[in-house]
Amino acid sequence: MPLVSAPTLSWAELPHYSFEYPSPLLNLRWTLGCGQAFRWRETAEGWWVGVVRGCVLRVRSQGDTVEYAAYPHLPDPGFWPDYLRLDFDLEAMYSELGALDPHARASFESWPGLRLLRQDPTETITSFLCTTANSIPRIARAIEGMSVAWGEPIATIDDRSYHGFPTAEVFTEEIIPTLERDCNLGYRAYNLVRAMEQIAAKPPGWANSLRAMPYAEARAELMSVRSIGPKIADCVSLFALDKDEAVPVDTHVRQIALELYLPEITQKSLTTNVYNRIASRFREMFGERAGWAQEYLFFSHLMRHRDTPVL
Repeated sequence: MPLVSAPTLSWAELPHYSFEYPSPLLNLRWTLGCGQAFRWRETAEGWWVGVVRGCVLRVRSQGDTVEYAAYPHLPDPGFWPDYLRLDFDLEAMYSELGALDPHARASFESWPGLRLLRQDPTETITSFLCTTANSIPRIARAIEGMSVAWGEPIATIDDRSYHGFPTAEVFTEEIIPTLERDCNLGYRAYNLVRAMEQIAAKPPGWANSLRAMPYAEARAELMSVRSIGPKIADCVSLFALDKDEAVPVDTHVRQIALELYLPEITQKSLTTNVYNRIASRFREMFGERAGWAQEYLFFSHLMRHRDTPVL
């Protein structure tokens, strides 16, 4: 653990702020709990508490009012509109894509206000390398364990300690046994370390530079890294790089596609060909917002099968 002291304080002593945003277009529970980010948790009082960009945040909605506090400060003045992608027109998407497909329309009606996030690309890569054949609660525990072990301490707030996300440089061969055992990553630990070693050797800002590339180019760059296959590349593209046409295909999305859109596919395994056919079908139907439609349909399927939320 890094030998850096961190203050002890309470949320009650921190200043709180607020902004207004229509509640039908922003639902924090659906957005922060749908499986695209893993460092948020909901408290009994309805606050969502998480660590983003080295800051501890808590936020909740009361009608159209969004309240929040941050320590040591917000990551930047325009953080919430940027992170929550508040400039994306959900109403237009509901109307236009809902008219194209009744299944998408039903998902929009079931989970109004679910928004895609704009996350840190390196953190998103690291997180989704932990997701292979894994459940959301286990993924969250693994990421929290890594942050406690190798992230910079930020603060202890109301008796809970918070740490920043570990940098790519900490992932070396020496920590593989700890990742396997204490973070319960098993075989994923080796793949994670090998990928992060390659990323650490890239020029500074490499991951952030992918946001300016076209989707196909950014995806190819991601897949040039060991252990990053199509699904992880598409998750990073969609949840961190603003590539809204990216369609991550996992077991849930495969089942959705075979049930609703591609019943002629009979293969039981998710081959590269099947993956590409499913992603292409979503893009044919929903265009440049295919990733948004996928996330709504994915979340609907996840909630119907919440006893086995394996990605």
